[in-house]
Amino acid sequence: MNRKFISGSIFCLLFLYCWPGGFSELLAQERINILNSERGEVGVIDGEPVRKLIGNVRLSTESMVMECDSAWQFQERNMIQAFNIEIETDDERIWADTLYHNTLNDYSRFRGRVVIESDRNTLFSESIDYDRILDVALFLAPVRFEDNRGSLLAESGYYFERTDIGFFEGDVQLADTAQYLEADSLFMNRESDFYQLFSRVYVKNFEDNVTFAGDFLEADSTGYRLLEGNSWMMQVNDAGTDTTHLNAETILLQETDTASTIDAFEDVRLWSPSYSAIADTAYYRSDIEEFQLISNPIAWQKNIQLTGPYIETQLEDDQIKFLESYSRPIAVQEDSVTGRFNQMTGDTLHAYFDEGDIQKLIVFNNSELIFHQKDENDEPDGLIELIAGMASTITFEEGEPAHLHVNRNIDGSYLPEDPENIDRRLSGFRWDPELRPARPEIRQSRLPILNPMSVDPMFEFPPRYQSYLQARNEESNRDSGEP
Repeated sequence: MNRKFISGSIFCLLFLYCWPGGFSELLAQERINILNSERGEVGVIDGEPVRKLIGNVRLSTESMVMECDSAWQFQERNMIQAFNIEIETDDERIWADTLYHNTLNDYSRFRGRVVIESDRNTLFSESIDYDRILDVALFLAPVRFEDNRGSLLAESGYYFERTDIGFFEGDVQLADTAQYLEADSLFMNRESDFYQLFSRVYVKNFEDNVTFAGDFLEADSTGYRLLEGNSWMMQVNDAGTDTTHLNAETILLQETDTASTIDAFEDVRLWSPSYSAIADTAYYRSDIEEFQLISNPIAWQKNIQLTGPYIETQLEDDQIKFLESYSRPIAVQEDSVTGRFNQMTGDTLHAYFDEGDIQKLIVFNNSELIFHQKDENDEPDGLIELIAGMASTITFEEGEPAHLHVNRNIDGSYLPEDPENIDRRLSGFRWDPELRPARPEIRQSRLPILNPMSVDPMFEFPPRYQSYLQARNEESNRDSGEP
């Protein structure tokens, strides 16, 4: 009779009787069935008694099966160590170079090349701890998280498989079919598509061609986006040519199937190729292409500056079409030749545009106007100063004033060319070119700061995982009829 077989069989029986603890999901305290082992040994390591199963070890409990090269039981520490493992449960499969499992508190440490695969996702790392009591996986080394929508990379973190909730830290990157995100840290509920990103936030939304950056971002599956701290948003139009930039301390975006709204608060700065503006607060609705600027707003369109308590702008195909402002706004236009300022004010102002060019300015009720004239040689030729009880209208040709029309109760005068008249100003006059937002430079802080996410694995896959992938591919080929 084969002595090796007798020795191995007796030793396996001893293990069945004496080995406390087992593996349940991640080695819970259940009795272990030793399905296979080439031999068993008993020894001492650093003065501690150790039992060993060696060679093609296969163990099972009611809820799991584990295969490994060898498994050691350290009796005094309630610890099991296993090498080149593969664990299969009802919910997941786990591969690792080494497993350390505490049978007393069900705490497992996976080291080396670790892969955890479930129906929801696959996790890769070289150091994963799993606390069965808390149902949490701890990533103590860089981790890659993959599911059917995309991938996540981070330096560390933790993840609750049961609730699909995770927190990741250190150069976090998340890319899926709809977006790319990066930040210093990320909290997510992947199942409900709820995310919070912290510090150095950058987001590129591919579906809407919108880019975000800031110190904090909260987003969910309803189309809600809250961006805080030095917030920046850039949107590229459908043609892929012009862009709109929005800067503010806080930007709140809400998207629906039919429209989107944008609310911006504190130090709002807006720039587009056809206009720019600043304000304390701004609101935008995409379905009617309307911007509302509230509290200390100033808007610029080419060589025109408009200042008023409230400014409302209607857009068409990303071009300004109509603008309304009240109460007592003042519009100032710098003459492109003389550099002098034409000025209009009234209780309410309307401005009309065609493909981004000013066509007509109207001020209603208690209107006041200073209109600088030019002679046939485009030389300064005095100015008209008037007040009217009703409306005053200036029409433009090629962006320059061409005609003036004033209604009822007119009181005004013509002032001949005189150096003393050049700087005449209406009450409330403002000209602030230094405040006008310029086309933003896409600074390094507004670009992705991390290297593009690699599609390559983090490490060479452990042998048992490679065998699993090969078998799965062969089965898939058979099912599809491929050779």
